Amino acid sequence: MAKSHIDAAVARWSNRIAVLVVCGFLLLPLFAVVISSFNSANNFRFPPEGFSFRWYEEAFAGTAWAESLQFSALLALMVVPFVVVLGTLGGYAVAAGDFRGRGLLSSLFLAPMAVPGVMLGLALLYQLQTWGLVGSTTGIWLAHLVVSFPFCVRVVAVSAASIDPQLVRAARSLGASELRAFLTVTVPLLRPGIIAGAFLTTVVSLGEVATSVFVSGSNTVTVPVRIYSAAQVQIEPTIAAVSTLLLVASVLAIALIDRFFNVSRLL
Repeated sequence: MAKSHIDAAVARWSNRIAVLVVCGFLLLPLFAVVISSFNSANNFRFPPEGFSFRWYEEAFAGTAWAESLQFSALLALMVVPFVVVLGTLGGYAVAAGDFRGRGLLSSLFLAPMAVPGVMLGLALLYQLQTWGLVGSTTGIWLAHLVVSFPFCVRVVAVSAASIDPQLVRAARSLGASELRAFLTVTVPLLRPGIIAGAFLTTVVSLGEVATSVFVSGSNTVTVPVRIYSAAQVQIEPTIAAVSTLLLVASVLAIALIDRFFNVSRLL
């Protein structure tokens, strides 16, 4: 009996140590970037030579970085509403629908997740060139719709699969039309999935670089594309400062959404 307790304790501590090692491996690079963003020197260095906010000032004062930050925020605001509406309808259809070809439709919706970003970017580049939209806001908006749509569909589908169909049937039996039952019963039950889908769409849009590199132009440069372009020349502390701002924004958004909507269980 004592040996079994010892073995169980060893297993628990082994699991905890393994988790700490993996988390440390994943978080240490982020920690290095955050600390390096406060470096007072003119180069990317860890540990930093001194403490300064000059690179954050540069990120907001510099015209190129400010324009990219504004464009990325505007693009996310343009992408999220459309993806949430389409992803909610698509996720509910493949999870709760009963029609022929539902599996094929689900595979079609999730296909962009299985395609490498470079191949998807090349395909979008070819198609958008045909339409004359390469380098335009509309073109990169369409590209981000394609990239982020599967994530919203997947999360909403998970939420829809947990809905009791008896609730919708009860609403219909009480005289509610199919549309009214969907809006007043189904949509509120899908709220955690919709919120999680909106958050994932925002994160994917703000972090998308593989596809954006192919379809962006001189006036439609997102923050990830500018970071990628700047890193090709020299890794300067401004890149770390901008990356830290995006990281902090994502962490705050996760905390607030989970605090008020408890979507961590769904994710």
